[in-house]
Amino acid sequence: MSTLSIRLDAELERKLDLEVTRLGTTRTRFVQELLSQKLDSPGPALLLEQARAEYRLPDPAKAKVKTNKAANVKSLVRDVVAGKGKRS
Repeated sequence: MSTLSIRLDAELERKLDLEVTRLGTTRTRFVQELLSQKLDSPGPALLLEQARAEYRLPDPAKAKVKTNKAANVKSLVRDVVAGKGKRS
């Protein structure tokens, strides 16, 4: 097993000491468990990819979205001009 040395500011060290006391563990064990959880867990990108595959969702980066904002604006303007839209 190797040794790792880190520097903590006073506030972070105080919070760490409070938490290890509350849990009844050591600083070393606490940090080891945090590192294991972080390094062993899949990242959000992988979780999203797995969910898309499971639910057969399309990849939005590859999906072609068709919107015609100009047509929407034209339609709104026509409605206002025709008196259908209420201006405040």
